[in-house]
Amino acid sequence: MIGLALRQLIAGAAFITAAPAMAGVIATFDDLAFPPALDSATGIQWTNASASLEYQGVIWDARFGVVGDQYRVGGPGGPLFGIPNSGHYFVSNSTGSSGMTITTDKVLTGAWFGRNQYYGFGEGGADQVTIVALNGASELGSVVFDLPESHPGLPEPLSFVDTSIFAALGPITGYRIDRRELGQLNGNWVADDFQFVDATQVPAPGGAVLMLGGIAALLAARRRRV
Repeated sequence: MIGLALRQLIAGAAFITAAPAMAGVIATFDDLAFPPALDSATGIQWTNASASLEYQGVIWDARFGVVGDQYRVGGPGGPLFGIPNSGHYFVSNSTGSSGMTITTDKVLTGAWFGRNQYYGFGEGGADQVTIVALNGASELGSVVFDLPESHPGLPEPLSFVDTSIFAALGPITGYRIDRRELGQLNGNWVADDFQFVDATQVPAPGGAVLMLGGIAALLAARRRRV
């Protein structure tokens, strides 16, 4: 009996853990209605038929630019501006802006970020991003991530920024992305594959804890009987 109950608890815990990922959406920027040419870039509002800032049920700051993976800084002979995590498109903060906003009540569980190569000289782009969860003007919590530099003179492969801790916060109305720039005109970052989960489908943290606690208790009881 204990073996059956244990298997049921493990299955239940696995379901709770997997539920947010199953219910979520990923903003890949590869399914936009009117993306720019692969060797070009444009504002996110110009990738929709109605010039809307809404994509995947989320309102994006007008300073988000959608960039193709063949876009090069300074023309055909320049370095690639950035590298997507998947597909052929990614986004960047136009003009190196800080304080970029995303308006949604969904939980952002993660996204991929990296440095770009600005103008092709030395180190480029921002070297750190801070993602802040908001309720109106109030800051609920934040995640700070240092963007690695392992390919000097070239854009960097993107790294996953885990923001799943936002699921434990109060009602969220949006997010703000701040950045630390390396110098004047060096504040750009690139990002891709933003992962969102409906807040109503995020299980209460206590549920998983109780489930795992039950598994631990059963394992302890089983050891005592052996």
